[in-house]
Amino acid sequence: MIKIKSIFVKLFLTYIAILIVSHLVFAVASYLLFQNNLTNMHLNPEGFNQMKYLFISSSIISITITGIFTYYLTKRITAPLREMNRVALLIARGEFNQRVNIRTSDELGELGETFNYMAHELASTDQMRKDFVANVSHDLRSPLTSIHGFASAFLDDKIPNARKRHYFTIMKEQTERMIKLVNDLLDMSQIESGQLEIHPVRFNLSELVRLVMARMETEFENKKLNVGLISDEVEDIYVYADPDRIDQVIVNLIQNAVHYSKHESSIEVFLKKEHQAVVSIRDYGPGISQENIQSIWKRFYKVDKARTKKAGTGLGLSIVKHILVLHQTDIQVESEVGRGTTFTFTLPLAMNKSNKHGNA
Repeated sequence: MIKIKSIFVKLFLTYIAILIVSHLVFAVASYLLFQNNLTNMHLNPEGFNQMKYLFISSSIISITITGIFTYYLTKRITAPLREMNRVALLIARGEFNQRVNIRTSDELGELGETFNYMAHELASTDQMRKDFVANVSHDLRSPLTSIHGFASAFLDDKIPNARKRHYFTIMKEQTERMIKLVNDLLDMSQIESGQLEIHPVRFNLSELVRLVMARMETEFENKKLNVGLISDEVEDIYVYADPDRIDQVIVNLIQNAVHYSKHESSIEVFLKKEHQAVVSIRDYGPGISQENIQSIWKRFYKVDKARTKKAGTGLGLSIVKHILVLHQTDIQVESEVGRGTTFTFTLPLAMNKSNKHGNA
């Protein structure tokens, strides 16, 4: 059996087959009617044969003209599909700037618009991937260059003893920066493969926030930032979540605030207890425009347009979003250009130990 791969040929042959069948049905019906009523119509066999030839000739002319029209019509109908096939092959070769030119407003037109939207998203993702590779290369090269330079200076005994501790501290900070970058890459890989898991337990969220802020004291001092924990709660707040992953969320959000804060500005960390534990991190940086807020959660996305052209891999906020989704909670953003940004997320409260024993 012959397999026809072209939809153009299929449509064309379908139209021709319908046309031929309709003519055959008409011819058979006419023959039967004329054959049974020759006497009443006063037609002799010679006249009937002449009429038959005329009918056959008119049918051939009709099929030919209709076939030409069908060919043109089929070509017009399948033109958008051929155009999409051509553009799809170009996109597959990496030419993401290609678009389908379809002017119809029917289902094929809607398909063409969807195809162009897909091409636009692929182009955006490809550009973000290129920027990501460039940023990662820069973020790895810079600390490696610094460490290499300091190591060479130590080997050559060019650093005074009084300054050695200072340069060891710088090398330690650079290695921590690279470790975080590698950890972010590994986490994103696990997220994309669906292998990132959480292990919720009961823990002290208030203490965790205090420890994170204490660990990041050096970063605050480098930019002379005034960072404060604001909470009206008398007692510490306990939640049920994965402490390691929530630590990662808080660190990423505070680092994001530090990254975009001006020197000698303020960062505020709010902690309160409602029906859930509520954590907010507020900075007074450039802010994010409303049209860019939804894009900040995309992987590899850099908020160049939303904030400033600063370095970064664009993974931190994406990882934050995925971790909180795994905790079945969400994160909200409030921002105003020129006035700063506030990130807020919630976590389920943990039952008090006394209540657990009482229920038991």
